[in-house]
Amino acid sequence: METSTPRTGPDRDREPGNDTEPAPEPSWSAPVWLRVPAAALVMAAVMTGAGYAVYRWAATGLPMEPLPGSPWPYLGAWAVLTFLAGLLLQWATSGIDYDGRWALIGVPFFAGIRLSLAYRPDPALIYAYGLAALAAGAAGIALWRRQRAAAAAAGRR
Repeated sequence: METSTPRTGPDRDREPGNDTEPAPEPSWSAPVWLRVPAAALVMAAVMTGAGYAVYRWAATGLPMEPLPGSPWPYLGAWAVLTFLAGLLLQWATSGIDYDGRWALIGVPFFAGIRLSLAYRPDPALIYAYGLAALAAGAAGIALWRRQRAAAAAAGRR
């Protein structure tokens, strides 16, 4: 007589009448407080890299002639504004599943990078107008979220 252990498997572990599947092990994901700034930082890095690529491409004389001087004050300003806009976007769309959210930042900010590298305004103006636009956006989003929370609270009563 042979001593062996019975085989286990998906069909052997089930007892008669127990058709539930075992719960899958949860996978690890970073906490929200770490994912949100990381996503905004990645977006800022992508936009800065794209802006630098545009600057280097313009040096070939193709569609945009580069002006003399360093592009880094402008790229730095846009990197800071992109990071802050990414944080604002994450806050605005938390709880909403929206696929194209990063295009809301990417397209206008890339256009702003191209324009600022083409015309070279004072970097202080970029900061001033960018922060004013972000403050107005944050105020609008705060009012919208407050109204949405009040409507949700009224619907629960």
